[in-house]
Amino acid sequence: MEAVVEPIAKAKRWRRWIIFAAVLLCLYFFLPLMLHFSASLLIRRDPLQPADIVVALGGGVPCMRQDYAVELYQQGLAKKIVINGLAAEWGTDTEKTVRQHFINLGVPESDLVFAGDTGNTRAEAELLAHMMRKNGWKSAIIVTDPYHTRRATYTCERAASDLQFLAAPVSEKMSLWKQERWWTRRGDVWLTIREFVAWGNTLVGGLR
Repeated sequence: MEAVVEPIAKAKRWRRWIIFAAVLLCLYFFLPLMLHFSASLLIRRDPLQPADIVVALGGGVPCMRQDYAVELYQQGLAKKIVINGLAAEWGTDTEKTVRQHFINLGVPESDLVFAGDTGNTRAEAELLAHMMRKNGWKSAIIVTDPYHTRRATYTCERAASDLQFLAAPVSEKMSLWKQERWWTRRGDVWLTIREFVAWGNTLVGGLR
């Protein structure tokens, strides 16, 4: 009897090892695809069309979101530029510094609108909705980093369902974050996980 049991036990052990190896092999090939796909869910890129304003949200690499907003403005896609949630990296006299930066890029001062530092995406969206209704603006192009585009645009749409918002992510060459193999870089891992957590917070009515 013992002679029969031993081959059966060995066969079971081999099956477990084969299954384990197959799982590892699947993870090796398919996990990167899953991680890449998960990051793509954070990105929203709308076909661009002329809007009343282009909005450079705060954060990201200093100048990058703002410079892309200028590029869209100079292409004739917006009549004015709204600078929302100014980054601390600009310096102490933030508005004066940013205003001069835009003027140096060829934007008339009359086409610049400053919303100030709002602290989080929900506050930015609510302030933007108020400004748009007050000024009679019906549409806006939202400029932010790729990983932030879907949540930022969704938050704006939820704050003002009567207005139109289009997502315009900056180039990944300009962004702090890169989708390709993001899980291999500590900074991108932090930004991606934080964004997914922020999404959960947004959907349950949190602060960001």
